[in-house]
Amino acid sequence: WARFRLPNGQVARSAWKENAMSRQPCIARNVKLSIDREMSIAEVLFYFNMTIHDEMKTFALISQFSPPHAELLHCSFQTVIACHYGGDTLLKLIEVSVIQSVVAMVPHHFPGIDDTLFYLIEWPGLDIIQMGGNEDTVADED
Repeated sequence: WARFRLPNGQVARSAWKENAMSRQPCIARNVKLSIDREMSIAEVLFYFNMTIHDEMKTFALISQFSPPHAELLHCSFQTVIACHYGGDTLLKLIEVSVIQSVVAMVPHHFPGIDDTLFYLIEWPGLDIIQMGGNEDTVADED
């Protein structure tokens, strides 16, 4: 599948669809996950259904970002979450139920750090908006 509607009303898309688009995609393929009460960030490559023990389940193949850069996290008083992109080295299969929200991962070169890191931007006020019942709209051509 190309997209999946989350319980919070957001629409998480996939790299499979966004990379094939001829127009500028909205880049909604990065998601925040909660696995065993641990938060992590990943890029969704695609979604699919699979039957396991006579039960239909929905999964996503993801490329997980690294844990946050420890020094940046400490120096920013836990406010700057910046990670390395995992690419094909950190592929995982997850159930979609662990996806919490759509996030942005913005590439940036931080002073004193040789590599490009991706820093996390979450949708401010998402929890408040959910209370009002707002959802992302999905265009037919997506």
